[in-house]
Amino acid sequence: MSAQRPTPAEWQPIQSLLQAGLPQAMLAVGESGSLVGQYCDELQQVALCFAPSAQGLSCGTCRSCRLLVEGNHPDLLVITAETGKRIAIDAVRHANDFLAYTPQVSARRWLRVEPAEALTAAAANALLKTLEEPAARAHILLLSERPSQLLATIRSRLQRLSFPAARPGQCVLWLEGLGIPPAEALWLSRQFANRPLRAWQLWESGWVTRCPSWIDMLLSLPQQSPVAALRLADNWAKDVDLLLLRELMLSLLADLLRLRNHRPDSIVHVDYLQSLEVMAQSTQAISLWETLEEWIRLPESLAQNRNVGMMLETLLLNWISIWSREKVHGITS
Repeated sequence: MSAQRPTPAEWQPIQSLLQAGLPQAMLAVGESGSLVGQYCDELQQVALCFAPSAQGLSCGTCRSCRLLVEGNHPDLLVITAETGKRIAIDAVRHANDFLAYTPQVSARRWLRVEPAEALTAAAANALLKTLEEPAARAHILLLSERPSQLLATIRSRLQRLSFPAARPGQCVLWLEGLGIPPAEALWLSRQFANRPLRAWQLWESGWVTRCPSWIDMLLSLPQQSPVAALRLADNWAKDVDLLLLRELMLSLLADLLRLRNHRPDSIVHVDYLQSLEVMAQSTQAISLWETLEEWIRLPESLAQNRNVGMMLETLLLNWISIWSREKVHGITS
């Protein structure tokens, strides 16, 4: 996938920042899968570029730009956390040493940390010391989905970047520009209006074509016995990516909550409106929220427990228990 570069108008706030002098410590805030990651790519590329354009975009052809495309620029270090894991202090110590060295190719050294909230307490404190006294030509960019989880002392030393806000309808046009058929692009954009990169990743994985059969099984499961849930969990544990299933469950649960709030016009799975309406009115919102929380926490649970089959059994049994619980207590609305 080739990145779609921001227009000069969209990039103007960053261009003004570049002209005023790029801060040494910065914070970018955005959901995983949003365009914020691409904007950060562009910012680090122009910051390291030999000949940026008048609009503040990288030239794309100089030695620095070519090294970035090849993935071996000596003045760039990116620290990332694997799903459900933390960034340890050793990684930050290595980063601090990296920033202390003289740049080899560009005019500055660039450290990127994402997601910053994944830093352990020890790693955060180690990074704080560098933020207090950064090396002369060192720049640090932290990406965060939940900046409130960062140490207040770290946040106070970061300048928050103002990247272009997502425009209405931008996601569907962006996806169509990558060759996704209009109907599928529209369906994806209903769920991922602010996360087009995540929508693209799911399209590439074949997620869109798998969803209908998954939805049929999930919506029929509450009318079946716990044995059926255990059998389905056993089958899915063998060939279903649990994180892909999680994306679907989050969207289904969100639709059920929208219907509980009488917002049928905003649901994603419009083809299943009738079934979802019946289910939404057959349970309580608190039960849906509790189940939603379980699926939100799934990446962390996977990192702690490698028994995917057992985890899936628990999730599917909890899914059908939403309705069996309400039937036992006589709840119908």
